[in-house]
Amino acid sequence: MFKLFGFGCLAILVAMSSAVLPATAQQPQTKPAVTPAPESQFIPKARVTLKGDRINIMLINKTNADIAYQAVGDTQFRTLPGRGTVMLQGLRVPTTLTLDRKDAGLIQVTPKQSTTAPNTIEVELDTTTNLATDGTTMRVEANGSVFLY
Repeated sequence: MFKLFGFGCLAILVAMSSAVLPATAQQPQTKPAVTPAPESQFIPKARVTLKGDRINIMLINKTNADIAYQAVGDTQFRTLPGRGTVMLQGLRVPTTLTLDRKDAGLIQVTPKQSTTAPNTIEVELDTTTNLATDGTTMRVEANGSVFLY
């Protein structure tokens, strides 16, 4: 269909079409969403050699602030005083440890395998001002991979 617009001596011819142009691109096929396992999404911050399905975690608080912690499913919330140390023994793996500084400061979590005790990971908790290194959750997988979130 064509429509003619007249503006004095000037006429403009506009083509009006209701036809749809053929699609040259195919519709993308949607696949079901699959959530990858943490091992494939993130790089482990540490690894621990495990013998069995239990792990010990030594928390070393290098800050002056109290830190609340919980081994989810194994302990209730507890408080580790500033400059204090605690050993959590016989935690089931996989295990998740949550951390919260009582003064709302940021925590830098540094896990490493103990050189003196088998099935034990030492976790240093220190202050940081870098949001990118702040950690409030540590996960130890059954294969010994340690992830920080």
